[in-house]
Amino acid sequence: MSHTLPPTGIIGAALTPFTEDNDVDQARLDSLLDIMVGHCDAISLLGAEVSEYQILDETTRLATLRASIDTVGKRVPVLAGASHSDVAGVLRLAESAADAGADFIQVLMPRHPGGNPAGIGDLTAYFERIAASSPLPIIAYHNPSQGTDTDAPTMAELARIDGVVGFKESSRDLTKIGRLCAEIDSAGHARYYTTMQALQTTLLLGGSGAMMPPPGTAIGAQVVAAHREDDHTRAAQWQRHFRQFPGLWGKHGLTTTMKAAMAALGHDLGGPAAPFRPMPSADSEHLAQHLDSLDLDTLFPVSASAGTTSKGHGS
Repeated sequence: MSHTLPPTGIIGAALTPFTEDNDVDQARLDSLLDIMVGHCDAISLLGAEVSEYQILDETTRLATLRASIDTVGKRVPVLAGASHSDVAGVLRLAESAADAGADFIQVLMPRHPGGNPAGIGDLTAYFERIAASSPLPIIAYHNPSQGTDTDAPTMAELARIDGVVGFKESSRDLTKIGRLCAEIDSAGHARYYTTMQALQTTLLLGGSGAMMPPPGTAIGAQVVAAHREDDHTRAAQWQRHFRQFPGLWGKHGLTTTMKAAMAALGHDLGGPAAPFRPMPSADSEHLAQHLDSLDLDTLFPVSASAGTTSKGHGS
């Protein structure tokens, strides 16, 4: 069966703003999505396993997904998170995502229920069962901190499953990236995406792009735009923005760091969900100074229509 492939380029993983009562701040989220559709090739909603949306109950999660998809308004494709340890749970979330208007589901490669890493037979059976009944194509999500850290041959095998149309792989391992660019993407089985730190390398090796949260998305979009124009020097200049950012602030976690970065750039999404604390002021000031040194004023503030000339959706 032929399935629609996700676009090449940047998949933006939306951050979740909260009110003081830990409700989703939909107004702030809508504003963020309007920024992201200006430079992202697709948007992932409620999908990254290290994100705060996991505190939401299923009813709130679905309401947030529906409202957010309405805001995106088909301007770019949407990946909806549907990770669950149980196949029935994935399929329930997939049905809700399809009903809300999503284009793809994003599903974590799970650990074995016993806590050990899932083997190739386990993962193959898991994704085959999902693909057999899911109303939407699947982006398999590799995040070893939350799921199974599997090897390149296993991922290449999973790419052959009908209905699996993409992989987001988080190892940042150059040997693994090169092999998977060849055996997944260049082989024509599925799209292969990595992280912001490995973006230009992935593109040069034949991969499709990367998934990342804002404001990394705006930087990544510049790398992609330059690569599409065969201007590898300019692509490298933008890629160097990721040499220290966000890694220098990694002890605070990616979600907290990127929310602080957005605030420094004039787009306050609030802090982490309560009771967790935001980045300490000394570190947030250091982050703001670092971002200022990168001259990102050319990218922010970004209006809903900005950046469309550099987006260049892939097929």
